[in-house]
Amino acid sequence: MIIHSPELEVKILVDRNPVKISFEEWARPGHFSRTIAKGLNTTTWIWNLHADAHDFDSHTSVLEEISLKIFSAHFGQLSIIFLWLSGMYFHDARFSNYEAWLSNPTHIRPSAQVNGCTRKIGKSVIQAVDSAGLRIVPVSFGAEE
Repeated sequence: MIIHSPELEVKILVDRNPVKISFEEWARPGHFSRTIAKGLNTTTWIWNLHADAHDFDSHTSVLEEISLKIFSAHFGQLSIIFLWLSGMYFHDARFSNYEAWLSNPTHIRPSAQVNGCTRKIGKSVIQAVDSAGLRIVPVSFGAEE
């Protein structure tokens, strides 16, 4: 004996134009979201403006896709942080007096930055620091040479 379930009739309602496309609508702040369109009266409007982009549950309900988005966002953030840190390490190594300190570590104090590489510090400041025994490496004095 075969039992068949009765066919359910399903009506699908499709909104052909979910967001009005007009310059009048675009001029109103938050026209794309009902919570934001309520107005600028509270700070909730600002929070909702920023929170909608990061609310992954409202974009999709697939847990694997949400986890993938969060994972990739974290690795993107880490790549920016490590790029910034590597630039700092490079400039600290490039503009330090490490070689001078290796030649005479008892009389030369180590320095991480040589401020002579920018035009913000003048020649007199670098000479004063040099006479104090810091032994910086003047990279460039600009046009005052």
